[in-house]
Amino acid sequence: MAADGHALPDQLTDEETISLVRRMGEAGVPVVFLSGGEPMMRSNFWEILAEVNAQGVRPTISTNCTFIDEAAAKRLKEYGVRWIATSMYGPPEFHDAMVGVPGTHAKIVRAVKALRAEGVGVVLKTALSVDTWPYIFDVIQMAKDLDCGLVYICDLITAGRSEGEDDSRVSVEQWRQLADFVVEDMLDPDVKLEYDIGAIPSVIPYIAERFIERGVDVSKGLERLKIMSACPVGKGHMNINSEGGVMPCQFAQDWVVGNIREMSLAEATAACYQIDLEESKGICAPDACEYSRICRGCRAKAWQREGDYMAEDLTCILHPERARTIPVAPRVGHSPSAPCAVPGGCG
Repeated sequence: MAADGHALPDQLTDEETISLVRRMGEAGVPVVFLSGGEPMMRSNFWEILAEVNAQGVRPTISTNCTFIDEAAAKRLKEYGVRWIATSMYGPPEFHDAMVGVPGTHAKIVRAVKALRAEGVGVVLKTALSVDTWPYIFDVIQMAKDLDCGLVYICDLITAGRSEGEDDSRVSVEQWRQLADFVVEDMLDPDVKLEYDIGAIPSVIPYIAERFIERGVDVSKGLERLKIMSACPVGKGHMNINSEGGVMPCQFAQDWVVGNIREMSLAEATAACYQIDLEESKGICAPDACEYSRICRGCRAKAWQREGDYMAEDLTCILHPERARTIPVAPRVGHSPSAPCAVPGGCG
């Protein structure tokens, strides 16, 4: 988002946010992911978090960590927060220049240590671009050194502050290089760090192919992907923006299917689910790619490029000339796709 620190005119009121959380509790929502902008800047942040906890919903928070000290870390743990997701782009000078606030890198490191001391899991997030590529392996090592449980690497989405910066996206070859590194890292029994990849779902079948080449049994994961694809749009998480807009994807702020003020959570879920009933087009279509339902392509990129959320995803990293090695059984009926299942997923 191109957030500017100002509240939008039609932003949900404090009372509406608490009411919405109670509706989530009544509906049996299992997890809520509080993000922004910077969610801890909202005046009733702690009240929202307290209500989330009271409703028995598990909270995860995406924050820049500059508001978290030892006392805040303890309070977050008391309010039921199990995971904090925070962004890291590289070494201190580079990171601080990227976010535009000197000293941010040091504050993040202190916050992560305070959170881990309280037993709160940390997801270290980064966006992959030509600027951050030189530091991606350093960020991964930093996640290990700081005892983070998960690293989330997201392909560059050209929206918000990065709108129009398609030339800043790394190449297919670089994504393959990173994916190959992830495979080797995951096969190392001494590595406990988990990985989540965002906004480039073709990485998932690519990695599955690499595992199969190494003799690894990925059958359970493939079975799961038959009903829960690498792109979460349609059956993953529901996104609600600050004005109550229901968004199929948090990376496409202008793509809404209704407003939570005017529809129930069940109706909003049904509206999102309708998207999953459609098939991807072009190189992502079922007749063009055996992995169509495993991957689906990034629907946000299709929306931003074509204004058609089912258009093809041109950032696919699979080798089109290679024979597929994942045993994908023919589909019988409809196999809906879905969610990011890890704590920091798609944040």
